[in-house]
Amino acid sequence: MSQRDRVFRDPVHGLIELDGPDSAIVPVIDTRAFQRLRRIKQMGFAWLVYPGAEHSRFGHALGAFHVAGKIADALDLEPRTAMHVKVAALLHDIGHGPFSHAWEEAFPGVDHERWGARLVAQDEQLVAALSAIEPDLPATLARFWSKDYEPAFARKLVSSQLDVDRLDYLLRDGHYSGAGYATYDLDWILYALRVDDVDGRRDLVVDYRRGMYAVEQYLFARSYMYAQVYHHKTVRAAEWMFLKLLSRFAELARAGVEPPGLPAAGSLARGEQLTVADYLRLDDVSVTAALDRWAADSGDPILRDLAARLTERRLFKTIELGDDPSLVAPLEDDIRRVAVDVFGDAADSYVQIDNAEQVGYFAKERTEELHVVGHPLHGTISLGELLAGMTLGRPVSRMRLVCAPELVDALRPLVTRALTRR
Repeated sequence: MSQRDRVFRDPVHGLIELDGPDSAIVPVIDTRAFQRLRRIKQMGFAWLVYPGAEHSRFGHALGAFHVAGKIADALDLEPRTAMHVKVAALLHDIGHGPFSHAWEEAFPGVDHERWGARLVAQDEQLVAALSAIEPDLPATLARFWSKDYEPAFARKLVSSQLDVDRLDYLLRDGHYSGAGYATYDLDWILYALRVDDVDGRRDLVVDYRRGMYAVEQYLFARSYMYAQVYHHKTVRAAEWMFLKLLSRFAELARAGVEPPGLPAAGSLARGEQLTVADYLRLDDVSVTAALDRWAADSGDPILRDLAARLTERRLFKTIELGDDPSLVAPLEDDIRRVAVDVFGDAADSYVQIDNAEQVGYFAKERTEELHVVGHPLHGTISLGELLAGMTLGRPVSRMRLVCAPELVDALRPLVTRALTRR
């Protein structure tokens, strides 16, 4: 191995090696921006339910890079395009905030893709490492986030319904959580992927005869992981507690009485622009330290109570509400009335109707759509059309009432009576 070569022993993919042309990527991994991903858990609060789910965004990023390399080889991509895809895969999560997606819900508009684009363009250390690989690489990567990269099929490898992100995180999250139904045949999917002409342009397709069953297995795995792991009732309860806590923190910050310990979050709450250096100081460790501090001595009783409950794992409870939002809406006033009786003006911090959508395959726009070729009846057809009418082909609502334990005895019979009558 040369001085720049690097090898990682990964429990999901085996050895992940950066050698030959890929050794030029090693300085990117060594940047502060990328090393920060070691301090952000891949699965948010899932570790509160699945003790093994302590893995980080760092490992997932390496896994996505590895899968991108395998796909580049399988499709025989031109070397420059292959390098772009691999680096984009490596950095696809570089902008994630603490506790992953829960942070984005707490501070709308602060999504990881926007921050990823900013970091690639503005973090001096990261820009230098990327520019050493290829002078205009930062600008090239920006086109992945803006969905302007050409060829479009290469961008789909990084962001679509069958991309390196999902192909890695399902196997990885299944491994660390212990959920055996996250398994699918990655090698056979790679064998079935092709680049072909669709609607007058080169696009990423799946050969029906080679790999449709492997793709269906992947989609079922994704659906099961959402239903049983990502949207587990206790995981969702912890996420809502975190959101309620940060919502209270934001109220205090905007009112000029910001609790100490997390100045960057205070700036976000007030709509102030953060520098990339300030954003890089935000990770699970810094936020957890702030929660511990607030749980011990915050002057605001609501913030102190929510922080104490979360850090001590005294979590909110859940009551199932079914899958029809129209049946739940009439209950909202009665639910809030019960919460006000117990918590007064703080009621909104202790109760929430949660609508978690279970998904298998759902392309929100054409740029995400995957096509199947060689179908015996349809020839070339979009996967969305092929799955139309199936549970896998549309989001399915799973509604729950998330609330403090003090509210359960009053709310459960209320909900049961209302839903039974309907």
